[in-house]
Amino acid sequence: MSSFTSAHRTGRVVTAVLTSAAALALSACGAATTASGETPGSRVYESEFGDVTLPEKIERIVSVDFYTPAALMDVGVTPVGVVNSYFTDTDGDAIPVDYSDKIRASDAQSIGEYYELNLEAIVQAKPDLVVATQDFLPLDDPMRAEIEKIAPIVTFNARDGEAWRTRSVELAKIMGKEDLVAPLQEKYNERRDEIKAKYADMLADNAITVAAPGETEWGTYSDKHFMTPILRDLGATFREQQEDEVTTDGFPEWFSYEELGRLSNADIIFTLQNTPPEQLDALAKNTLWTNLPAVQHEMVFDYINLGPTGSFGWAMQNLDSLEALFAEVQAKIDARA
Repeated sequence: MSSFTSAHRTGRVVTAVLTSAAALALSACGAATTASGETPGSRVYESEFGDVTLPEKIERIVSVDFYTPAALMDVGVTPVGVVNSYFTDTDGDAIPVDYSDKIRASDAQSIGEYYELNLEAIVQAKPDLVVATQDFLPLDDPMRAEIEKIAPIVTFNARDGEAWRTRSVELAKIMGKEDLVAPLQEKYNERRDEIKAKYADMLADNAITVAAPGETEWGTYSDKHFMTPILRDLGATFREQQEDEVTTDGFPEWFSYEELGRLSNADIIFTLQNTPPEQLDALAKNTLWTNLPAVQHEMVFDYINLGPTGSFGWAMQNLDSLEALFAEVQAKIDARA
């Protein structure tokens, strides 16, 4: 199971111990407000989670999640503070290298990880705006009140297949960069429609699932989860999940391997690329797994490794990866025909 998934399941730790200097900085920034109503030199942004008062001019942005930095960089804005993975993920395991390379070449600072934010580092970055997603900084997180003393927070959704697109367009609006995001959106739509048409029959005739095999449990990502947005956008048919397979938050529910029979309604199974080999070996010895139709027909493939999508540029890379994956699937289908 990916470290990303594991971190979500184990919860979030907050690093909030401040030096005296940082505490003074927080006090000095206390005038920042997120209440509704404009004041001189400010504007109100109507977000999905409530109105936020923003400064008229935004020059320094801190992102406390994985995805918004990519959307900002797509329109020429490099955040001054990002989660540490942008510095450590040099192989593109979770973040496309185009974006992480650009961050490492910039003056951006690490503000900790999304599950362990460093409040002092956020203070030192001196942001005009902090951007977040509901997953990584929930509205009821006590850390929010501390961050709002530094700068206003704009929060976006992250839990459905449209979230990446909404974030990209809305961040461009906030920064006055609509003219830069529009051609990116048009380019993406054209490429998406091309692949969608090319593999229309395969996507319509086969029920797909994206499975995450863990050490002792497994789960599947739904068509509305942020692990599958481009697959969904291409018109893939997802296997019908049972009601108890998705949590109220839209995340996978986890089951013992005794319940692998649930996957019998999947024609194609995509497994996460970073599944440890020993877990795949254990699956290969599990008769419940080997008896699944998709397994018997050799229709099990590695899923793309950058499924959660942060921006139009990121989405374009996922389109290329999915096209290559679809070609592999189609070749198997053609060989069986």
